[in-house]
Amino acid sequence: MRNRIGVAAVQCRIGDLDSASRVAEIAVENGAEILLFPEYFSYATLSLETLEETLKFLKSISSEFGVVASGNGVVDDGGYRNRSYLYDDGELVGWQDKIHPTRVERQLGILSGTKLEVFEVRDVRISTLVCADILYPELCRVAALKGVEIVLNPVVSFKRSELPGTEYRYCLYFTRSFDNAYAIVKAGGFGRTFTGSEAVGRSLISTFDGIIAKYKNEQDEEAVVGDVELDRIREYKEINYSLTDRNVKAYEDLLS
Repeated sequence: MRNRIGVAAVQCRIGDLDSASRVAEIAVENGAEILLFPEYFSYATLSLETLEETLKFLKSISSEFGVVASGNGVVDDGGYRNRSYLYDDGELVGWQDKIHPTRVERQLGILSGTKLEVFEVRDVRISTLVCADILYPELCRVAALKGVEIVLNPVVSFKRSELPGTEYRYCLYFTRSFDNAYAIVKAGGFGRTFTGSEAVGRSLISTFDGIIAKYKNEQDEEAVVGDVELDRIREYKEINYSLTDRNVKAYEDLLS
């Protein structure tokens, strides 16, 4: 069982696959084996036709560089889904539907996923929390209880947001990692979203030891790369008693 793996948040321009390809190559050159692209990274406009191009791109990157590649697309599967795909060496491993679509996404007809998936990839247990899914601590804990070691978090980070604590939001990622004993890779894109809103990158990699890598410029191409120490994660899971010593009955209100 391996004891570490290189991961990367691919901070690229939204709707520009050439930008995504350039940053991906830099990430691989810097030792990344797992590459995460931002939410809607390939979508200049919202179109179902973009999905085919997106999947072709992810498969190509994964196959050409011999890496794990993850990115999102909109699929019509009994209703529209914001679906995050995971490829390894050019082969589709599986996908995760966004569980908490935003209000704007719901207005566009995007439906909610219902289950958090876990994938065994290169001796690592991986789940994807798509964008706003990271804001729900209960779902983050579900990932921990399923033994996840790395969480992928593709996002759209709006330059102007009504949420408070702008300068401290990275603390959320450290807290999620600390509480749940896993690393988080957050990848954001910059430019204009398909709704016309301005987005910025703010990509980072967090563990329970802190933010081990982060963006230098939120409006520029960057490969945010870091080594995740899997042995450290597995050791911390053994001593983090909040994962095992819960008083389950006290949480019944969450189901109402």
